[in-house]
Amino acid sequence: MLEIISGKINKDKLRWLLAPAIIFFILLAVISSGLFVFDKIYQAKIYPNIFIGDLNLGGKTIDQAKELINIEINKISQAGVVFFHKDSQTIITPVIASADADLAIQIINFNPDLTAEAAFNYGRHDNFFINLEKKISLLISKKHLFVEISTNQDQIKKILDNNFAKTFQPAEDAALIVKKLPDNNAYEFTVANEKLGKTIDYEEAIGQMINNLSQLDGQEIKLSTVTQYPKILAEDALNIDSKARAILAAAPLALTYGEKKWIIERDQLADLLALKLNDSAIDKIGVGLDKIKTAAYLKEKIASQIDRQPLEAKFAINNGKVSEFQNGQDGLALNLEATLAKIENEIISANPIELVVEAQPVLIRSGDINTLGIKEIIGIGTSNFAGSPSNRRHNIRVGAAAVNGTLIKPGEEFSLLKTLGEVSGATGYLTELVIKEGKTIPEYGGGLCQIGTTVFRGATDSGLPITSRRNHSYRVSYYEPAGTDATIYDPWPDFRFINDTPSYILIQQKFSGDIISFEFWGTKDGRKVEKTKPTIYNIVKPAPTKIIETTDLKPGEKKCTEHAHNGADAYFDYKVTYSSGEAKEKRFSSHYVPWQEVCLLGVEKLTPPPDTATTTPTALTN
Repeated sequence: MLEIISGKINKDKLRWLLAPAIIFFILLAVISSGLFVFDKIYQAKIYPNIFIGDLNLGGKTIDQAKELINIEINKISQAGVVFFHKDSQTIITPVIASADADLAIQIINFNPDLTAEAAFNYGRHDNFFINLEKKISLLISKKHLFVEISTNQDQIKKILDNNFAKTFQPAEDAALIVKKLPDNNAYEFTVANEKLGKTIDYEEAIGQMINNLSQLDGQEIKLSTVTQYPKILAEDALNIDSKARAILAAAPLALTYGEKKWIIERDQLADLLALKLNDSAIDKIGVGLDKIKTAAYLKEKIASQIDRQPLEAKFAINNGKVSEFQNGQDGLALNLEATLAKIENEIISANPIELVVEAQPVLIRSGDINTLGIKEIIGIGTSNFAGSPSNRRHNIRVGAAAVNGTLIKPGEEFSLLKTLGEVSGATGYLTELVIKEGKTIPEYGGGLCQIGTTVFRGATDSGLPITSRRNHSYRVSYYEPAGTDATIYDPWPDFRFINDTPSYILIQQKFSGDIISFEFWGTKDGRKVEKTKPTIYNIVKPAPTKIIETTDLKPGEKKCTEHAHNGADAYFDYKVTYSSGEAKEKRFSSHYVPWQEVCLLGVEKLTPPPDTATTTPTALTN
């Protein structure tokens, strides 16, 4: 009887356990089927409910998502972002344009490619359960992603400073006042009181702009201010007179380097004195050297006589052999920061004071020629600069000469900005008149993007890995076909690549009429390079001409400062197959914003914007 009862209990227990198990497996089957159907529907599409700001990317392919994102980027590029404080305002656009595209500065850069790929990959993690959680959440609520953005914050801050400088006053530290008395050897030292200041909260303003733009939102930004407090207070400046006199007792002060000597006389030293913070909690304020004034003196009077840039040896190919056409020479540089610190530390205890000068050795010596492994051309880049004005042609040749003969050692990252060095009249460049923020100014650098584009094409033709490349903001005839250009602008962006070959690479320039070429010489290592022709799509017409009133021109006079350019997208695929069979692939994508023509129109008096009393120029379209 007990066995019968026990068996019945076990059967009931089994039925009780079996029912939930059946339900679980049914639910699992339903969920699995649902997920299978879900994945099938969105096999090549972004999962639903994925947004960037108000932009719905759900159900779109990667290319469709890029196109939608770029449409919003184009709107922001044309309209810019308005920053305002009370009745003053300024507009910051992602590109500070110029009639010469080489001199256009991109200060805000969007990356729609990475953004679209991130949207597509959301819910496609390696982990099944993480994917399941994300897919279920997408069926319940929206997922907001952000556009990847890089900014030139220094340039943005500079623009805000220039436009709101009259509105704000930075804090002023208590200052040392030095007065020479009628007696030539006597001085009077007093301390001017500190002042509180108010300035723009740059960190908040730029942070808000980046946050907005990462959601493709170009809304206006109201600037807030922060109180700036001085660091040096007059009440803490004790025994200043005796401290200053102790330093002046060192005059005349001698600074030396080798056989050279520079003398700082008593009056000159007095002019360089300033209050400084001490580490001591008891004696907070001391007297030392004004860093800005002293650094300016060291740079102008001393560094100019010591500094010598290292002159790298330059090489050429003659009759199939490498020969040197420019001897290498080590450089020297006065270390301004270390020298200033040394003078302050030794000014009372030592006279003369030895300057801190550092050697800057060259990378390649003449005797290394036979070990470079340079045998043959491994790649060539070319471009056409037909139609360039005379100054641009001149700059192209100066820039090409700076690159010509450059050696890149195995494993080294090549930087075009570093190779070009200083771009100024002192290095042989000519200016172009460009108009930025409504002002006509001379600027160096026109034509150097021809160098960047040609080097980029040579590096990819050689099968080298590109580590930094940015296309121009808008399409330029010199760099057709679109998608194969590279822009540079000091200090950012740069063009960079790595020499991953086993030998040195030597770059040689060639000119033939309006064609510039860079030949990359080295040793072939069996790698095979494949590049597709650029695909150009999404052609977008620019907005109508924008007219900006100005009092810098005669009334009625019209001067167009920016030319119209169609917007477009372009890409080409780049594949390098190494002798080992390993292959690396990369797609170079370019987005060119549509750029409207901008013309200045001379007026007697600027038309005030609606609802304000400011004199901000009015932009019209026709």
